[in-house]
Amino acid sequence: MNTKILYLFTRTPLHVGAGSSVGAIDQPIIRERHTGFPVIPGSSIKGVLRDALLREDKNKSDKLFGVQDNAGMLAIGEAKLVAFPVRSAKGSFAFITCPLALERLRRAGGVNGTAVPDEPEDMTCLSGPAVTINRNNQKGVVLEEYKFSSKDAFPEAWETALLGLLDDPVWKIGKGRFVLLCNGDFSHFVKNTCEVSQHVAIAPDTGTAKPGALFNLEAVPAETLFFATVTPLARAGNEMEEFAQSMQNKPIIQLGGDSTTGLGFCSIKLS
Repeated sequence: MNTKILYLFTRTPLHVGAGSSVGAIDQPIIRERHTGFPVIPGSSIKGVLRDALLREDKNKSDKLFGVQDNAGMLAIGEAKLVAFPVRSAKGSFAFITCPLALERLRRAGGVNGTAVPDEPEDMTCLSGPAVTINRNNQKGVVLEEYKFSSKDAFPEAWETALLGLLDDPVWKIGKGRFVLLCNGDFSHFVKNTCEVSQHVAIAPDTGTAKPGALFNLEAVPAETLFFATVTPLARAGNEMEEFAQSMQNKPIIQLGGDSTTGLGFCSIKLS
């Protein structure tokens, strides 16, 4: 099928909203139902890429992504989580991941020939040297307010494979910062350590804060890595090659809401 992988690495916080909520967060992000992992819908990615190509070449945009009653030639899947940044007591921050996230990436073809490590036990991990603390004959990492015992080093083969996915200079800083958690511990962090900021609606007639209009907005933090599959449909010809060429000229796109306040800038790479 000649499926390719589109990688998205957030440069600024990203808010792809799930609509209003009656919970503690008024405007939460979209998450998977069964894991709680943040995701970016394929429709959101498709719309942004279509708009980007529309400015470059309308005919190519219409052919790749469709127009009115004619469907496009590419199927773009939702973007799934690979690595997520959290505070670390050593090294400032760490990139956490889990066996489920790595297995999804391997299954999609993003990494070939590298077996996914066995899942660590709760509150244990495999960690890189840049975030690992050695003290009193104990080895571990401190992520947010939690201490994890480090049972072994993060696999070198996986670190090399992950760092090779993107050319973004901040992603390259990840060398030595990767931490493999169990799926449950990873899910806890991605559910509870996203950014939450307060905003207030502005009354257009006065230009000041509207009474009773304070709301909370959730966003995936900067330096989060997602991947999405891009697959040509059966009737497609050389559209995938055309799409790949266009993506080489667009290393940065903007996704999600609140674009006028700088949210949603992402480094992207198609491979």
